Amino acid sequence: MEETKTDWRKFRKSTHLASPDLDIMLSEGKKLIFTIKEVKHEKDVNVSGNKTTGFFCYFVEDIKPLKIVNTNLKTLSKFAKENGIKTNDIFCVENYKGLRIELYVDNNVKFMGAIVDGVRIRPVQPVKNKPVLNPKSKKWEAAKEQVKNNAATFESLNKHYSITQENYNLLCG
Repeated sequence: MEETKTDWRKFRKSTHLASPDLDIMLSEGKKLIFTIKEVKHEKDVNVSGNKTTGFFCYFVEDIKPLKIVNTNLKTLSKFAKENGIKTNDIFCVENYKGLRIELYVDNNVKFMGAIVDGVRIRPVQPVKNKPVLNPKSKKWEAAKEQVKNNAATFESLNKHYSITQENYNLLCG
């Protein structure tokens, strides 16, 4: 009979995401990719027993919110710019709604003179799985018409679909 083992991290009382939460998710085989529901500035928030003020990120997925530090805010600003938000607006947290991010544990975060583990947003935004465009796809004929009318190129189709150069050549044919 196999002995049941107790993971202490599962019994931590925490109100917001912390590195042990991510460690548990990884040990359970979960991906750390999430969609932002909203980011907002809040005052006197109870974060695991301490009142704090700052920016907090809430997710579409059913996970705890994340207190966002400046390093992560800069990453979100970069993603906003990459997603077409005007330069003047990339620092507006309301524009982060809908962004997909991947979290990870950084074991080298400086905090109050010590090196600790911290939650970070990966500097590269996760790629959303795009539908495949091939002759069996429902959108094939419409794509063929767009290419014929010079309304679509390989690059424009590849933004929305996973398409091989070979299949693009078939659309052109």
